[in-house]
Amino acid sequence: MSSEDRSDIFIQQIQKVLLQDWDPLNIRKNTSMKDEYDAYIADVLDVLENESATAANIAGCLQEIEHEFLGIKKTSDRAEKAAAKIWQHFEEFLA
Repeated sequence: MSSEDRSDIFIQQIQKVLLQDWDPLNIRKNTSMKDEYDAYIADVLDVLENESATAANIAGCLQEIEHEFLGIKKTSDRAEKAAAKIWQHFEEFLA
């Protein structure tokens, strides 16, 4: 598999986690809004570019998005669970 294919799969995995596991707006069942969180994939990737990044950094990023961009109360539980899944996919991507 080419590195471009691996990158595409990784981005799709992030997209799925944001919609299925994070989903602060509770829209996962609305198929017309399945791309609602796609704009935040770049924010997650920016976090992962830092060599010292951790799942906690991803969770912090997601919490900041919840508060600053979506105008909702930060919830560490939802963000931490989603961040852990993204981190797992990231480790698989690097392997």
